[in-house]
Amino acid sequence: MLSLLVDDDARQWAAYIIGTQDQQRYIYEIEELKTRDPEVYFAVTVLWKIMTSWIYKLGEY
Repeated sequence: MLSLLVDDDARQWAAYIIGTQDQQRYIYEIEELKTRDPEVYFAVTVLWKIMTSWIYKLGEY
């Protein structure tokens, strides 16, 4: 997936796809992403933090 980071749209989709997956499954790719594209790395880690926090599971009332 890292080879697909060719433009902004691809970078956003890659961040979303990786960010919604299991962290342990993609940990090696994420470490590569840290040096290859720091902005996508940041987006993925923020998305993981949100999705694993209590905020993600809040319901609307």
